[in-house]
Amino acid sequence: MNLIKKFMNQGTTSDLLTLPSGEFNILRSKHSPKSSLECIYSDASLSIRTMGQFRYDLIVRRVSESSDTNLGDDDDDFSDDSRSIMSVQSKKKEEESAFPFSPDLHFLKTWTKSGEVAFVWKNLSGDENGERVQFVLSDDVPHKDIERFLEAIYYCYYEVKYEKPSLSASTEQIKEIELICNTPMDESDEENDRVYDSSGEAFEDASDSMTKSKSAAKRTHKKSAKPLRPPSPAATAPDGKQLLLQNAALYLFDPMAEKFLEQESKAKITIVDVGSYSYWLSIEGKDNRLGTDISPNINPTFSSKKLTFVFNYTFENITLSYMLKFANAKDFKEFRATWTQTVWMSLNKDDWNKLPAVEQEYVSDPTELLSQQLDDILNLNDNNDRHAGESAIDSSSSEEEESDDDDGHSSAIVSSSKFGKSEDATGRRPKSGGNKSLTVSAKNNRSYVIRDNKIGVFKSGSDLEFVTAINDIAGLNGAAFSPENPMMYMGENAMVFSDPDNKNTLYKMDLNRGAVVEEWTTGDKNVVQYGPSKKFDQLTDEQTFIGVSGNGIFKIDPRLHNSNKIVVDQSKEYKGKCKFSSLATTENGYIAVGSEMGGVKLYDRLGIRAKTAIPSLGEPIRHICASADGRWLLATCDNMLMLMDMTVKTGKNQGTIAFLKAFPAAENAKTYILKISPEHASYMMTYMKRPIKFTRAYFNTGIGKTEETIVTSTGPFAIAWSLKKILENNEKPYTVRRYDSDVVEDNFEFGSQRKVIVALKDEVSQTKLGSFKKPSKNVLIPKDTLDDFYN
Repeated sequence: MNLIKKFMNQGTTSDLLTLPSGEFNILRSKHSPKSSLECIYSDASLSIRTMGQFRYDLIVRRVSESSDTNLGDDDDDFSDDSRSIMSVQSKKKEEESAFPFSPDLHFLKTWTKSGEVAFVWKNLSGDENGERVQFVLSDDVPHKDIERFLEAIYYCYYEVKYEKPSLSASTEQIKEIELICNTPMDESDEENDRVYDSSGEAFEDASDSMTKSKSAAKRTHKKSAKPLRPPSPAATAPDGKQLLLQNAALYLFDPMAEKFLEQESKAKITIVDVGSYSYWLSIEGKDNRLGTDISPNINPTFSSKKLTFVFNYTFENITLSYMLKFANAKDFKEFRATWTQTVWMSLNKDDWNKLPAVEQEYVSDPTELLSQQLDDILNLNDNNDRHAGESAIDSSSSEEEESDDDDGHSSAIVSSSKFGKSEDATGRRPKSGGNKSLTVSAKNNRSYVIRDNKIGVFKSGSDLEFVTAINDIAGLNGAAFSPENPMMYMGENAMVFSDPDNKNTLYKMDLNRGAVVEEWTTGDKNVVQYGPSKKFDQLTDEQTFIGVSGNGIFKIDPRLHNSNKIVVDQSKEYKGKCKFSSLATTENGYIAVGSEMGGVKLYDRLGIRAKTAIPSLGEPIRHICASADGRWLLATCDNMLMLMDMTVKTGKNQGTIAFLKAFPAAENAKTYILKISPEHASYMMTYMKRPIKFTRAYFNTGIGKTEETIVTSTGPFAIAWSLKKILENNEKPYTVRRYDSDVVEDNFEFGSQRKVIVALKDEVSQTKLGSFKKPSKNVLIPKDTLDDFYN
C-alpha cells in the first residue's frame, strides 16, 4: 500500500510509519546550566501516529531489552528533565514521548558530525527557551525507509497546515514543504543552528554547507574574511619532497541530499613528490584524513568562480565526491598550478620545465587562452531542426522526475538474439561476446551492429526493425574472424573492416551479397585506424581512403596492381614514436590525427608536414572526429572528451582554421574539457563498480547540417552534451539516459540530432534525445543502490 492510500485509510489512532532504531537526545544551549546534550533513550524508535483528522503525533518510544523490568536507579539523574519533556504520568508513559506535529516544531533533517542522519525539532514543552530534541538514526536503518518516513512527514505537514487531505496537495506544495524540512532555521541565536554528535560536541549544521540561510551565509562570509594561519606540517603525507602546503575547507557530497556537506572548516592540504614522477595529495583535518595518487582517474574538477576543487575518492567499490574550498584566489591558483604540473609530469614522465611556455599555458588552462562571444564561435542557424534539438536536449523538469524505467521516448528495443549464434543440438545458444560496435549508415536508415563474426542489420524509422543478419564472416581463404572498425564504402553498398589478428590486411564486404569479396594488404605497416578521404565519401563511388599506423599516415588505393595498396607519394612516415591512434576528415578532405600520447596533428592534404600540432594534455586519445567545416574537433579520452576550436583568432591568419594555417606562437586551440562532474560520477561509479570510460563520441552529422550535440556513453549510461550549453559555460551541460545493460556504442541517425541509435551488449535501441534527462540521483542510480553509500 502506498503512502497516499495509508493516509486515506487511516484510523482514529494508529502508527502510520516507524523507524525502528535510533538514539533520542535533548539539545540545549551551551549557556544552559544543564548538559548541552542529554541522552534520554540510547535505543529508541520513532513513529508517526494518527490522532484524528489532520492531526498527527511524533512518537519516540524506548526500545526495552528483555532483561529490563523498570527504569532503575540509573535514570534518576535525569528523570526530572525527561518528565518535563514527555509529560510522564506513569512508568509505562516514561517509555514513550509524544510531540503533536505542527509547522511550529520546525522539523529538520540533518546529519551528525560522524555522518549519521538525524531529525531535530523544537521541544515546545521544554524547560528552557530554544530547547530542541534530536533523533539520531542507527546505521542499520535503510535509507530508503528514511526517505519514505520523510515523505510521510511532508504529507503530515500539509494536512496539519492546510487541514486538507494530502491527496489534494500539488507537487509544488510538497516540494516547498520538503525544502522547509531540509533548511536550517534562520534565527539570531547561533546555537539554534547547531546539532550534536553522540559525544555531545556541538558542530555547525551539516546541511548549512553549500546552500546556507542568509544569516548563516553572512556569518560564513565574515569568518572567511579573516586571515588563516599557515598550516603546520601534514602528518599523513608520505615521504618525499613537499611541493605545496595549504589550508582549505573540506566538504563531502551527500548522495541522498544531493549537496556538499562541510566536514572540516580548515584541513591541511599537501602535495608531495614521492619520486619516479609519482605524486600524492594528502588531506588532514581534525576528524578526517585521506590521501590519493594524483592522476586524472580521480576526475579532478576546478571552479575558478567558486574557488573549489572537486574529486572522486573510491574505496571498497564505493565512490565518494570530496570538495576543497579555498579561502582566496591566491591559494586556489597556487593549488591549481601545482596540481596541473604534477598531473602532466605523472602522465608524460618528463619535467614540466622542459615544456615551452605557450604549451605550459595551454595545459594549465586550455579554455581560457582567449575569450570569444558565443555568436563568433558557433554560428547556429535558425532552422527548425536547431530549435527542435534544443527543446529535445533541455528536458523539462517533469521528464527529469520520471521513473527509472520510463521508456516513453524510446521507439523500440530489439534483442540481438535475432542474429546471435544458432541453437545447437541441445537447443542452447553458444555463449556470445555480445555486441561490439555500431555503424550508422547515411542511406536507407540502416545501422550495422557487429556481434562475434556476424553483422546485424537494423532499420530505424517510427520503430526500430531488425532487417537481416550477415552470418559467418570469413576471409577469402574461408577462415572465420570477428571484424573490427567497420567503415561504410562505395555508395554504402560495401563495408571495409579489419581482422584484429591480421593488422596489415583490410577486407571489403559486398553488403548485397553478404560476403567478403576483396582483401587488401598494406605491406609491413600495421593499420591502426582508417577512414574516408573526405567526410562524406561513403556516399560516393570514391575508392581511395586514408589509414594510419603507429608512426605514419597514408592513402590506400585498392586499384593499385601490386599487393601493397599504400600510395607511396601520398604518405608521411615519422621516425620518432608518434603512437597514432585515430583519424578524422572534414568535408573538404582536411585530416586530423590523434595519438596515444595525447597530441593532435592537422593536415590540409597527405604527403606533407602537419600544418598544426596541438599539444598533449597528457591523456591518450582513443577516437577523434571532426565537424564537416573543420571548425571543431572532438577527441575521446578514457575519462574526458576534448572539444577543440580550430579557429585562428589572432594574427594575420585570423578567421582561418588550423588545418590551413598554424596558430600564432602565442596562441593555441581553445579546448573545452568535457567530463562528468565528480558528484554525478560518484553515483555512476558506485553503480557500475568501475571507473568512467567513454565510448567513441560523435557529433550529430549530415550534409548541410550544423553540429550542435555530442553523444557518447560509459557503462549503462548514454550521455548527450549540448554545444550551446558548453559554450555558455554551463556547469553541467549534459543529459543522461540509464539502461539496464552496458552501452557498447551510440550515435545519431544520419541527418538528425533528435534520434539516437544505441547498441547495448545484447540489444539495439532507438531513442529520442528527449528521453535523456538532467542528471540526478533518481536518474543515475536505482533507489536500492543508494544504500551502498551508507551501509
